[in-house]
Amino acid sequence: MANPINSQKQTSSPPKRSTARPRIQPSTATITQRQLSHLNSQIAQLQANLADFNDLIKTTTQQYQSLEQLGKIQASLFMASHKVFEDENFADEEE
Repeated sequence: MANPINSQKQTSSPPKRSTARPRIQPSTATITQRQLSHLNSQIAQLQANLADFNDLIKTTTQQYQSLEQLGKIQASLFMASHKVFEDENFADEEE
């Protein structure tokens, strides 16, 4: 039994013609202008990011100074309490 699909002749279609318009190459000046515009926007973004980073660095510096002061206060309280407990301990031993 012959398969009707295989028995049909396959005809090749003529090559399709492109209906797209030919690409127009932009001029060098246009490309340069586009690149400079993109570079300008990137530099503006970089400048904004650096300003934000600078603010964060200032905040971090202030926090570090506060933490350093807090550490000094904590150390002085620890030394003072140690001295008080030592004095009380020696006073109890002497009595």
